[in-house]
Amino acid sequence: MEDTLQKQFSAVLRLEQFETLNGELGKLKDKSEQQKYVEQFLVQKYGRNEGNLEVIQKLNKVKLVWTPQKVDFRAETLHKQALALSKDKNYKDAITNWVQAISINSADPDYYFNLGIAFFELKNFVESIENLKKVIALCPIYPNAYLILGTTFIKIRKFDQAEIQLKESIVINPNHALAYLNLGATYSIIRKYSEGIQMFQKSLELSPKEVRAHFGLGKIHAIQGNDDPANEHFKKVIEIDTNQALTNHAKKSMILPLVEERTLGQSTTRPTGLVNSEMSYQEGYKAYLFTDYEKSVSMYSHYLERKPNDDFVWFSLGEAQLRSGRASKAVEAFKRAISVNSSKGLYYKELAISLIYMNRDADALDAIQKAQQLGKNDSVLYSLQGKLLFRQEKIQDSIEHLEKALNLNSNNLFAKYYLALACHKNNEINFTVNYLQEIIRSPINSPIKMEAEATLRDIQNS
Repeated sequence: MEDTLQKQFSAVLRLEQFETLNGELGKLKDKSEQQKYVEQFLVQKYGRNEGNLEVIQKLNKVKLVWTPQKVDFRAETLHKQALALSKDKNYKDAITNWVQAISINSADPDYYFNLGIAFFELKNFVESIENLKKVIALCPIYPNAYLILGTTFIKIRKFDQAEIQLKESIVINPNHALAYLNLGATYSIIRKYSEGIQMFQKSLELSPKEVRAHFGLGKIHAIQGNDDPANEHFKKVIEIDTNQALTNHAKKSMILPLVEERTLGQSTTRPTGLVNSEMSYQEGYKAYLFTDYEKSVSMYSHYLERKPNDDFVWFSLGEAQLRSGRASKAVEAFKRAISVNSSKGLYYKELAISLIYMNRDADALDAIQKAQQLGKNDSVLYSLQGKLLFRQEKIQDSIEHLEKALNLNSNNLFAKYYLALACHKNNEINFTVNYLQEIIRSPINSPIKMEAEATLRDIQNS
């Protein structure tokens, strides 16, 4: 049965992507020599694997075909079962099947790729990265491996690695709009704005209704002060976004011109210093993007003087106050947002964070519970809940909530650190040390690593 099973993975590459193959190709006049050089170049670049790589040349394109050394019927059966489980979002059982498939045939990249996807869905980004790297080590032309790997690096804020993987994804598949979109987002975050614009535009060439690319372009143009193109892209978001997920943000982000006021039949233009309320919001939003939180607070406050029933801007004011170091003012703003619209779990979540800064633990726990009642059951909330319960010496309850936080996001170092402290309180030293060592080994950059190192030293020296 195994002999009848076949698998192949292929990619069509444009030779122009490789900078004329290190400048050597143009030096060769004979066509057969050129083809031989191209084959050697690509085998050296993509042939470092456990399968067989075939190079098929045609004009200025090359098709690479990778075939695994073996395919096992038993492993494939487990693989298909795992795919069905994953489709039903039963990722944990799917992972068990793929691990069993790998124990039978460890040379099939399909199993590692889907493991990487499953761990990604469970927010276990460390395991996701390890499995996706294994895919590329086995089959360097595996479809979408670089794309998902780059996306995962974005999640843990390793933007230099994300850039490398996403660029390689485009080499393997230059027609995938999502790769350009994610690379554009990466460049936007690290403030390479011109490159970000190019990537978002390329994404739109391939997928004209990619609303996230329009929003990304709008944000970059707004940051650069290019009001008209920013508005054009925000308008596109409003036109295209059928789920309304970005529409409200786009509406709030629109950059409005100064308006004329008519008083007693006379037309007057507002002085530059007296911007209208909508402009106040835009200036506040732009200041927030540039981390000028003082100006952001001032502009949002000006807006709210005229429109005090805008819950979203009260929320935005709270965010700016919190980042300005004024937790009590943030609490006031979040409470005002809740008084206008009490159905938003996010408002209670940010209120809880502000209350924690003020050491109002009981009030913070109450806000967390209200956020959870409104469906905001995320890893951050569970970890904050665990921390507060730890501070109240409710160790077992603390452990329960911190474990929930890690089940939702295994890379939540904050939760892992407090779980280590809670286990230490319970005299569970092995668990304590293991959690601290996991934090220290994590690829995520966080000041919690330094705390974990110090705590581990104290335990080892005690």
